[in-house]
Amino acid sequence: MTVGTLIVGGGIAAVRCAERLRRAGDTDPVTIVAAEDGLPYDRPPLSKQALLDSAVDRPVLKSSEALDALGVRLLQARHALRLHRAERRVDLDSGESLSYDDLVIATGSVPRRLPLLDDAAPHYLRTWDDALRLRNALRPASGHVLVVGAGVLGLEIAATSRALGHEVTVVDAAPRVLPRLGGPGLSEIVMALHEQHGVRFALGVTVGSVIPAGDGAATLALSDGTRVDADVVVVAIGAVPATGWLHGSELAGHDGVETDAACRTRDDRIFAIGDVARVERSPGVHERLEHWTSAGDTAAVAARNILARRRDEPPVQLEELPYVWSDQFDGKLQILGTIGPDDDLLPAVDDTESGRWLRLASREGNLVGVVGWNMPAAVNRCRTAIAARAAVTDVVTAAPWERMGRP
Repeated sequence: MTVGTLIVGGGIAAVRCAERLRRAGDTDPVTIVAAEDGLPYDRPPLSKQALLDSAVDRPVLKSSEALDALGVRLLQARHALRLHRAERRVDLDSGESLSYDDLVIATGSVPRRLPLLDDAAPHYLRTWDDALRLRNALRPASGHVLVVGAGVLGLEIAATSRALGHEVTVVDAAPRVLPRLGGPGLSEIVMALHEQHGVRFALGVTVGSVIPAGDGAATLALSDGTRVDADVVVVAIGAVPATGWLHGSELAGHDGVETDAACRTRDDRIFAIGDVARVERSPGVHERLEHWTSAGDTAAVAARNILARRRDEPPVQLEELPYVWSDQFDGKLQILGTIGPDDDLLPAVDDTESGRWLRLASREGNLVGVVGWNMPAAVNRCRTAIAARAAVTDVVTAAPWERMGRP
């Protein structure tokens, strides 16, 4: 009896995987198990539009009618409890036990918590409900918001809070913003942008103690002796993969579920995609990327290889060029490629009139990435050169960002 594909997780990776299966002609049953109640939704708007505008509703990815049209069954408000690999079965907290022919692990990640601040009832942002709570806390917009974490999410929350009219302080133990993306050159550019909009930074320091003041307000003592009074405290210090239900399965490691470049785990009937997956991105090197585009890319590869296994076809490999974007203030920051802390950022475009700019990331004279501000077309035109690791001098001569008119 064919029981089809079971996808555990209800985010963008899960939905894209189901779509890809159907697009490739799969007619076997497909079931999505979602932990949250409600239809699957997109997460990027949670730190931006959902906080700025009280009228913004849940950014649904697929309506019930669309899922029905795809022939995809959605089980809402259910958590996976345990995987039985030998029986190809997953137990849910609802008491249900679901069998599968192929299993896709798409449970994503959960916010990394800061227990020291628990008494202050800080905000974490991962779900739609989290966004609603934070949206309410940010009104009226006349207080002081303290954000712990200077990564992409923390900076987006800082930018949104400033746009609403709050005073904002960002604290991070790292000596620079965006410590996991690019190098000091990128950090300096982005930090300067935030400072121009009135965001204050306390970098290279940690939170030493906290005195709750009620209703989410608190006084925080930092390791450099500074005391900060905050009306709203938000923690954005990264995320950890949601793998608790895989205990005993021998699939989950210290940082997610390891797969090969075909998104296959050590069990050829089980795939991992999205934030939870540590995919082999070069021989012997596994990396977990929490990027929206990576969720879609890994979903497409897993769907293709589920069908390849059933059809006795060779698997396809993930060919992904890492891409991150972030909407902050009135612009879009885009990072394409893998930019290391020692790579040089060379100016390619500086449009002082519009404020747009483009930087080339050079490693030993070769192009490994680009960073752009409000230049989406220009960034995209550099894909081929980055993939080929073209010589930066050749790229500058060709100036692909100047094609088709303005960048």
